Amino acid sequence: MNTVNTDFINVPNGKTSKEYVLQNFLLIIKENNSEALQTAEDIKAWLEKNFLSATIVSAFIPEEELLKHTETHDIAVILGGDGTILGISRRMYRNPVPLLGINFGKVGFLADIPPENWKEYFKKLLAGAYQIQNVTPLHFEHIRDSRIVNSGIAMNDVVVSRGAVAKSIFIKLCIDDIFLTNLHCDGLICSAPLGATAYAASAHGPLAFPALDAHIVTPISPFAGAFPPLVLPRESSIQITCLEDRETFITIDGQDSYDVRKNDTVLVKSAEHKISMFVSDPRWFWKRLRERGFIMPGPGKYTNR
Repeated sequence: MNTVNTDFINVPNGKTSKEYVLQNFLLIIKENNSEALQTAEDIKAWLEKNFLSATIVSAFIPEEELLKHTETHDIAVILGGDGTILGISRRMYRNPVPLLGINFGKVGFLADIPPENWKEYFKKLLAGAYQIQNVTPLHFEHIRDSRIVNSGIAMNDVVVSRGAVAKSIFIKLCIDDIFLTNLHCDGLICSAPLGATAYAASAHGPLAFPALDAHIVTPISPFAGAFPPLVLPRESSIQITCLEDRETFITIDGQDSYDVRKNDTVLVKSAEHKISMFVSDPRWFWKRLRERGFIMPGPGKYTNR
């Protein structure tokens, strides 16, 4: 059976796992997690009994090796937490395959499958009960003296923030090359819709459906509360310039970090291509908001439907 080309920008939302060829499974396991490894071995044995193939690799696999695997596999099943899913998504961006998460982490917002019930979910997946949902990451460029010194992809967010010293930073914010404001704050969060429930939610940013073609700008403790969150269309770009020589950092998805100097600019926009995820229910996001405590039930009696 032929594998599918890996440019999934052309895979429409709502396409089911029955319409999409699933023959070769890439099982990516969280490092130093014996339960994840055992589950991956069980899944591999079960898939092979069903005349499918599977390859098990570590989440620490070098990027170029990971990209070689995505050329020959139809789906990446990530056995780990949200952090593992975010890291793998960024590293496979140049040659992606649709993702499916089995939760071996703490939050599990992005992981659709509880590990104890993997077989039940895989039967549904192979029966065509899953749908593909596309999400748009962010692309960032860190510019110093007119040169790009760092660049890459963020699945959740690009954060420009102060260092360990409890002192605000002073930045200039432009949208689409139009000056918007100079801002004293602890930082600024540029988030993809997928990241609206991450750091941005703690800074009182808006919640957003992950498949939206948009990105969000949320300040962290702005002076005098003078700046509300912004929701921008996919085509817009964000330029953040550091105006003072204070300890400042760019952080990508809470994982990678770079120091920022005075007059450095961080350019953030929507990435060119999308990442595809298999979801068992198109309504998963609304259910997850309730289950993870983002939306609390109101007073009085109500029916859980």
